[in-house]
Amino acid sequence: MNKPPSWTAREESLLLLNAYLDHELDAAAVLDVERRISADATLKAEYDRLLELRTALASHLTKDRASDTLRERIAAIAAPSRPVAVASPRLAKSYDWRQMAAAAIIAAGLASSGTYLTLHRAAPTNEIAAIVAGHQRALLATAPFDVASSDRHTVKPWFDGKLALSPLVFDLSDAGFPLVGGRVDVVDGKAVPAIVYRRRAHVISVVAIPQPGNNDTGEPPTLASRDGYSVLRWPGHDFEYSAISDIPESELAEFVTRWRSDASAN
Repeated sequence: MNKPPSWTAREESLLLLNAYLDHELDAAAVLDVERRISADATLKAEYDRLLELRTALASHLTKDRASDTLRERIAAIAAPSRPVAVASPRLAKSYDWRQMAAAAIIAAGLASSGTYLTLHRAAPTNEIAAIVAGHQRALLATAPFDVASSDRHTVKPWFDGKLALSPLVFDLSDAGFPLVGGRVDVVDGKAVPAIVYRRRAHVISVVAIPQPGNNDTGEPPTLASRDGYSVLRWPGHDFEYSAISDIPESELAEFVTRWRSDASAN
């Protein structure tokens, strides 16, 4: 499997884990991933989380059954000896194969539309789950960052060397939220930047998911919670930002307000 030369062993393991779950690896790679899972408790926890997520999706994302009326209409169209009346009984005629094919395509689209809508609604929830999981994994690691620095002129260039698009980075020490570093998380199979701050003994992760063309609209951030962590999300320039922490929601809101204020000044 080819990977960028700048990727860390952790990033490679997460990429291989997703390929392993999708049955995309050869026998030798499968053995290698299983060895890594056995030796790495953090990777094992991520493996278990992904299995749980797949099971939950499989149990909820079921295809809608076509109605009896729709089935009868399709059967009527397909029946070779029964003409289907259109416009007027006096103009009754039989559909040819082109009409039958068109009807079948429409029926298939109707049957699958419910599944698409369910997936579309579930996407934000799944993304939040992945963001929180990345924060939890970072807390289990020796340090919650891959690069340790309180200097934004060190952290941002580090992201520039790892990713195609790097986020804004600010040091908010004067507001009680010192910058301590940055790391790369994996969300929806993609490497994304995560800026790391501290609030007393607590960690705040700001995960930036690329959204080219995005801009801060000034609207209040949306709040979500999962596994005891609060998540505040807001749009920013070319990114969708999410701040995750177990600090009180009021303090996390204070952090986001200050972060957005500095972003608007740049």
